[in-house]
Amino acid sequence: MLEHTLSEEEHNQIVQTIEMFEAITQTQPDDYQSLEILKEAYSKVGKLEDAMKVSRRLAEAYFSAGSYTLAMQECEAILVKEANAPDILAMLGDIETRLQASGHAISTQHDAASAGGNTDGSLIKLDRGKHKRSAELAHRGDDHLAKFLVVQQLFSEDDIKAALEAVERSNKDLSGQALAVSLLDYLCKDNVKTLEKVLSALIDRTKFAYVPLEYYDIDRQIAPMLPENLTLNRLFVPFDLVSRTMMVACCNPFDAAGREAVQQSVDYTVMWYLARPATIIRSLQNIYRLDSRV
Repeated sequence: MLEHTLSEEEHNQIVQTIEMFEAITQTQPDDYQSLEILKEAYSKVGKLEDAMKVSRRLAEAYFSAGSYTLAMQECEAILVKEANAPDILAMLGDIETRLQASGHAISTQHDAASAGGNTDGSLIKLDRGKHKRSAELAHRGDDHLAKFLVVQQLFSEDDIKAALEAVERSNKDLSGQALAVSLLDYLCKDNVKTLEKVLSALIDRTKFAYVPLEYYDIDRQIAPMLPENLTLNRLFVPFDLVSRTMMVACCNPFDAAGREAVQQSVDYTVMWYLARPATIIRSLQNIYRLDSRV
């Protein structure tokens, strides 16, 4: 049963969320974070059969990522409704065998998690332990992004150095409703082919899911839940809320201090996605009605 009757607006927003995350998970089938959102969205609109199908995909994604405990929990939840599902029973047996074989590793991982460490290998929480409340928001991660682009041989060192200096000048002492300048936008400008290469490399490195934000009908009321120094000044776009999860798009996944500040600002689980910098800028201009200013 649904917790409450959805309004037409809520229903339409969830349907849009489903369409968006179905597209994301088709191209990135192991993106378990998006699958979690998709499963909950289907449940909210009463499409329980579709939610069950996503639950299967989620179990497989957890299994592929080596998150065997989460995969086991998902399998057990499926078996409550489909007690004799052969594929799930087979996966559960495989999971139990692997968990028993790696008991020491699991214990170590649990200890690390209890101590506040990250065990999923992704950049989403990689710097959480390093950047405490004292992290200076002056560190925007552009220098790390610049190094990544040089190492990947996507730009020359001279081009990166000049761009980094220009962007740092532009973003120095931003305040109020001042839009930041994106290093990626500055480097790629209208070169779509180069931007595609950069985004592809970032997705491979960070494991962030890509969200085509230009096709998303963003609720204007979500972004103001964050202070403007984190949206406009950092180019972060909160684009959806599903239950207790806030989805935020960014164009620099190396901005660990900014991500930490977002997490500290809201009482939600925050999931991060990568989007085109120009689309993020246009979205923020639209949300804050900056494009109509002289």
